[in-house]
Amino acid sequence: MSLRSKTFPLNKPYSSLVRNVLLFCVLLVVAMAGSTAWTLREDWQRTVNQTEEMAVNLSLSQARQAQDTMLQTELALREVQRDLQEHSLAEVNAAALSQTMRTLQTRLPQLHGLFYYDAQGKWIATSARHVPAGINNSDREYFRYHRDNIRDSVHIGPVIRSRSTGDLVIPVSLRVSDAMHGFSGILLATVSVDFFRRFYSYYELGKNDVLVLMLADSTVLYARPKPDSYIGKSLSGSHLFRQMLLNADRGSGEWAAALDGRRRIFGFASAERYPLVVAAGYDEHTLFRHWLRSHLQDVALSSALLISVLVLGLFIVRQARLSQRYQERLVGLQGELAAANHSLDRLAHTDSLTGLANRRLFDRFLHDALHTGVEDTFPVSLILIDVDYFKRYNDKYGHVMGDECLKKIATTLSSMTQRRTDSVARYGGEEFAIILAGADEAQAISMARRATEAVARLNIPHVLTGVPGLKVTLSAGCSTAHTPIGSEQLIMQADAALYRAKAGGRNQVGT
Repeated sequence: MSLRSKTFPLNKPYSSLVRNVLLFCVLLVVAMAGSTAWTLREDWQRTVNQTEEMAVNLSLSQARQAQDTMLQTELALREVQRDLQEHSLAEVNAAALSQTMRTLQTRLPQLHGLFYYDAQGKWIATSARHVPAGINNSDREYFRYHRDNIRDSVHIGPVIRSRSTGDLVIPVSLRVSDAMHGFSGILLATVSVDFFRRFYSYYELGKNDVLVLMLADSTVLYARPKPDSYIGKSLSGSHLFRQMLLNADRGSGEWAAALDGRRRIFGFASAERYPLVVAAGYDEHTLFRHWLRSHLQDVALSSALLISVLVLGLFIVRQARLSQRYQERLVGLQGELAAANHSLDRLAHTDSLTGLANRRLFDRFLHDALHTGVEDTFPVSLILIDVDYFKRYNDKYGHVMGDECLKKIATTLSSMTQRRTDSVARYGGEEFAIILAGADEAQAISMARRATEAVARLNIPHVLTGVPGLKVTLSAGCSTAHTPIGSEQLIMQADAALYRAKAGGRNQVGT
């Protein structure tokens, strides 16, 4: 069936116009919708990136604030430690030491209290005005830690409730050792959790956002705006401690919080001097709702524009369908369609890569040559050609270079056929075929050898070939028909000859 009768039926001259208008409208709507979706997605990603950056900055600032708070507290403990070391522990003046502690406490607003306990956990000196009777702190975690560790380093423990006031405090402690480095007690500074509660309240956070101060072992010291029941909770199973902190001391990401399971955009940072971690998280659902609310006008305008385009397209389609009943076919359409039909026919029989005849045209040429050869009693020869180790070539140099190699070979083979009755085709993949109508065995073999030699002279590098010379080579097989024979039989004979050429070491002609 011709292209004219298939595509432009006489009774529907404008059917292609209607289809084109519909296609144009659909593509336009899809393009606009895609562009709008892409723009919104990019804007949302920018919002997420900005939120991550804001969360990291907040975490860094609070990690530094927590570090400064603990550093001031450590310096206060070190000052008391120096006072103790200047005298024998047995000669400690508890009243004078307590007064020193009170002076230090007035300088640091974060301090809930300063204390000195002997090796049995008994209170020796304190900044408190009143010391409850009968209290012993040897059961506290920080006391056991320093009793079992001789290091002269500050230890920050999990939040405890003060036995003197009942307030929640963070214990910061130092070991006191005698001259022989034996355990002689501890110095303790308690940092009020309310200090961080007040400080964190200065930052504007949503009801589902969080700002969490933790120990490096994942124990929560304070979490805003969570109730105090979250203090002391272990977050060791969270994504932050299982993965993020293993790779970096600071960073950002999106994950479900171990605190309450809500998905948030997090930033986190570790303190440089102390085992403290701060994480700030902004609720992703809340952020998305705010972002969507701010873009509702843009979405509405884009939707209105899309609907307008769709309505306009439908109107044009309707008008085209009405017009097709009264319009005559354009003059000269038949000639254009014939040319288009010829062009499509040529494309259908030409290999797009090499420009040679494709397999379909090859089969037709071979059938016609054999038929004509029987009628005119002349021989027909067939040469099948295969590029040696071409798969290795593609693996080494890539398919782009492989295509270029095939093009060069196709050009070389085309230039060797001079007679009008000769035909060169791409048989498939890296295989080519030459049909020589009127050529006998000797002429076919001669042509095949000239072809292999011509390609070898191209000197196309091929370091993975199994043929000496490390360049692209051809193997060829020849067959000739003198009597009536079918195309399949002649191809099988040529293919068998090609197989013998390959078995004989390639880069040669098989007969």
